[in-house]
Amino acid sequence: MNYIKKICPICKNEFLVLTNAEEKAVYCTLKCLSESQGRLKIKTIHTIG
Repeated sequence: MNYIKKICPICKNEFLVLTNAEEKAVYCTLKCLSESQGRLKIKTIHTIG
C-alpha cells in the first residue's frame, strides 16, 4: 500500500491517504467535512462550580 500526504483545506493539518483514494479524500476528519458544508454547529456547555 502506498500513501501520499495531503493538506486539509479547512484546518490546514497534514494527513495521509491511500494513493487509490487520493482524489476522493479532501478533508482530514468528518468535522472538517461538516464545516466545509456549513452544517456544523458548535454548542458551548457551561458548568457551575
